[in-house]
Amino acid sequence: MFKYVKPGDTVTRMLSSARIPMTLIVEKVENGVITCKGGWTFDVKTGAEIDDDLQWGPKWGATGSQLVVSH
Repeated sequence: MFKYVKPGDTVTRMLSSARIPMTLIVEKVENGVITCKGGWTFDVKTGAEIDDDLQWGPKWGATGSQLVVSH
């Protein structure tokens, strides 16, 4: 879903329950992971935030925030 994202792009992260938007800048995209300034990481396929400390992301089957598609 987010395969088109590239370094320098602006993306929007939504905190799931509160629906609070946060604008982030993409630093790199590699190995199926989008990394944004500040260390935020997201799955390229789903947009799910990856955070091993919180056990968020595809390998955990849960996340607390995700990228949203802008129109």
